[in-house]
Amino acid sequence: MEAIDWAYLLAIGIVLIGIEALIFSFVLLWIGIGFVAVSALSYFGLFESGFAQIAVAVSIGLVLVLALRKWSMNLINKSEDDTEEKIHSGGVGVIDGGMIKMNGTYWQSDDDLSAYKDGDRVEVVDIVNNKAQLA
Repeated sequence: MEAIDWAYLLAIGIVLIGIEALIFSFVLLWIGIGFVAVSALSYFGLFESGFAQIAVAVSIGLVLVLALRKWSMNLINKSEDDTEEKIHSGGVGVIDGGMIKMNGTYWQSDDDLSAYKDGDRVEVVDIVNNKAQLA
């Protein structure tokens, strides 16, 4: 098989990288980079066979996949922050309509509020699962 023109190899690499942007598998990205690298080498006439070009491009890509895929996935996972900022922690609330009004927000409680009447003040220790925990 004749050598593939460097421009076609470059186009294949760019298309693979573009598809990677849609699926986030971090496999096509590195194989696409392999095709771009072989395209640069083919520009200088280092290959005489299309089979060799494809084999080298895929080999470079697979080596990069094995070496850098885990790092790439960790890079993406670091951007997601699983910590939840806790805005409400506790304070003094007022009983209003069977709920606790604190800082302008109404909270339900697992505690029995029947002993309290509207307007009574209660000490809220913490907000857990969107419910007020009383002292």
